[in-house]
Amino acid sequence: MHKLFAPPQEVVRLLMGTYPFDPYGRNDPTKVLLSCILSARTKDEITYPTADKLFSQYPTVRDLCQAHPTDLENILKPVGFYRQKAKYVRDAACYVEKYGVPKTTKKLTEVPGIGPKCAAIVRAFGWGIPDIAVDTHVLRISKRLGWTEEKDNEMKTQEKLKMLLPIHQWVYVNHLLVSLGRHVCRPQRPLCEQCVLNQKSSICPYPKRP
Repeated sequence: MHKLFAPPQEVVRLLMGTYPFDPYGRNDPTKVLLSCILSARTKDEITYPTADKLFSQYPTVRDLCQAHPTDLENILKPVGFYRQKAKYVRDAACYVEKYGVPKTTKKLTEVPGIGPKCAAIVRAFGWGIPDIAVDTHVLRISKRLGWTEEKDNEMKTQEKLKMLLPIHQWVYVNHLLVSLGRHVCRPQRPLCEQCVLNQKSSICPYPKRP
């Protein structure tokens, strides 16, 4: 671990008070899975209205599985890489129609368009199974907080975070660090003076590093 280290539970407490937790499609594994496919490299304010439109026109996975690819592409145009995502959504819907939404990481990553990050999100938000999704925001901020090393990849980061935090907090970690990363802890020129972790107690080590 880094010499400078932010107390994990205090970080979670402060971020929970700053970024309310209301994941899209919570407790609906199918919605969480399909919306996660749409979310790659796309902002939430675009992803979620597009997902709403998709589900209103195709309310069941059978409907989606039978949808014409061009019709799906037209709905998904607002999101990035919409043609590829339209294919993934259709193929994933066909998988779910046949097998249901898996609960294990191994099985979830067999669903078209689902990688380890989305698998963890489906487990956490869809099924309520404690897990931590690691993306670029989580990777970056975990390093800045002193929780992980520069060399750590997604799997190592997830492993360390699960050791640092109690299991009941795992489900919140991705949402909290992603929210922090989008609004304040940016890749370049982070707004440290505006960060809740640097107010009052100033627990983030990043601004203090040599």
